[in-house]
Amino acid sequence: MTARDAAGGTGEPAGKFLAPESVDGRLVCLMRLVLSFSALAVIYVDPSESNRFVAATYAALALYFFYSAALYLLTSRRGAPPWEGVIPWVDIASYLVLVSLSSGTSSIFFFFFFAILVASFRRGFRSGLSVVVASALLFTLVGYLSAPPEPHFEWNRFLLRPIYLLVLGYMMAYWGGSEIRLKRELNLLGEVSAVANPRFGLTHTLDSVMRRLRAFYDAESCLLVWAEKPAAGHYLLTSARGAEEQPAHVERIPAELAGLLRSLPEDVSVVYKGRRTARYFGRRLRGAVPFTSDSPRVGGAEVEALAARLEAKSFITVPAYFRKSIVGRLYLTGRRGAFSDPDVEFLEQLVRQVAPVLDNIRLLERLASNAAEQERQRLARDIHDSVIQPYLGLQYRLAAIRNKLAAGAADVSEDLERLFESTAAEVNGLRGFVRGLKDSDGRQADLASAVRRFASQFGEDYEIDVRVEVGGRLNVNKRLAAEVIRFVHEGLSNVRKHTSATQVTLSLGCGERECFLRIENDGAAEGSEPPHAFTPRSLTERAGELGGRVRVERAGAGRTAVTVEIPL
Repeated sequence: MTARDAAGGTGEPAGKFLAPESVDGRLVCLMRLVLSFSALAVIYVDPSESNRFVAATYAALALYFFYSAALYLLTSRRGAPPWEGVIPWVDIASYLVLVSLSSGTSSIFFFFFFAILVASFRRGFRSGLSVVVASALLFTLVGYLSAPPEPHFEWNRFLLRPIYLLVLGYMMAYWGGSEIRLKRELNLLGEVSAVANPRFGLTHTLDSVMRRLRAFYDAESCLLVWAEKPAAGHYLLTSARGAEEQPAHVERIPAELAGLLRSLPEDVSVVYKGRRTARYFGRRLRGAVPFTSDSPRVGGAEVEALAARLEAKSFITVPAYFRKSIVGRLYLTGRRGAFSDPDVEFLEQLVRQVAPVLDNIRLLERLASNAAEQERQRLARDIHDSVIQPYLGLQYRLAAIRNKLAAGAADVSEDLERLFESTAAEVNGLRGFVRGLKDSDGRQADLASAVRRFASQFGEDYEIDVRVEVGGRLNVNKRLAAEVIRFVHEGLSNVRKHTSATQVTLSLGCGERECFLRIENDGAAEGSEPPHAFTPRSLTERAGELGGRVRVERAGAGRTAVTVEIPL
């Protein structure tokens, strides 16, 4: 069986895409057994049906019956034999023997349609058509050689039966091949949907689809050219025969090559079957249009140039869609006659089905990339607030001890003891920070206590009086509590770095719809920057991620208040 045996010239490619059977093999064998037994019973009941070589006809029918029985038993136990493609030809040979031994063209053993049905619905269009042609020619030859002399020779049966075979046999072959082709196309659509896995990314998915498409048509190569933005250049992904082991690689192509590959109108599909043999399909072209060198929208020179550049004896190309808009073209190249007109409709349908899947994969890739970037930014801010800030406090205490020693102070043991206790506390804090990264649940047993504890430690480290005011019950979840602690870290750090305040009031509370944190200091800001220009960037970014906002207010006597509002 050839690799291109299916309806309308679209056959089964070599490899995994074998033609799916349209009828069950065991059922076929059972019907063959019933047919042979019925024929044997008919001539036994009415021996006049076999008017020549009676004994030979009985022997031939008996052999065919036992052959059918053995084939049925074999298929029932072991499935279809590997030489299944030969079975219809064995049937034809058997029928020819029966026809020649009995009444010739008037024989009742005109069973050729059974062999045609089996070949067509089990093996495809070309196999069925081969059986049709062979049956008609051989039946005509055998009928003529075994025909009785005139006036007993029946010209009507001699002429009509081969015509029946050709006409009805062709229709059976076409229907059988069409059903097999549709099943294969459905199988391919199912496989294409199955290989679309967001974990492997867009390029891997495209390459998997193109490999299956090339194997389906037994094509030489499959190419996809596209541009996300025409001004940003075009890209090319290729799947070629013999390069199955090579990983998918997207390459940027020159503008000249991109212009040639996308020279056809965007809404036109083309099947090029050989030199000066092509058909165009498109909405504006009102269906298929024959190949002409002066086509009003598609020039023959363009198609010939594409075939020469692709080094293809034949090719098929359809528009490639993304987000319901055309962004490129899909090409399949093969030997002469490898593609037919029905392939255009199927390829366009496949592209329309794959386009939303690829769109979803690309969206997930962007979401994952954005999420990773946001997580990096969050970790950077967490390290800045929860890791670097405590070390700044330790540095501040060490500087104070160094200054005392430089001034001649003899006893700094009390300062060292407080430094040791502060260091131990910060180490525990760092361990808690690491546990928080592992658990990722923002655990915080008591938000108010945690805020007061940090404020007390901060005040001791930097000699700033931090008063904490908590308004009512703090109804926040664990994750939001962890974020509030980070707001407190960053807010107090800004007070230390950007003001000369000696006193800070930290107010914390929750309403019905939002939670607020207010940090107010009594020191004038360093520098002469106008109030509206001052924006705590880290606080603003954190609040924006939670859907909240940050307000900065200036009061009299150099007082500054930063308020963070977070919706619940």
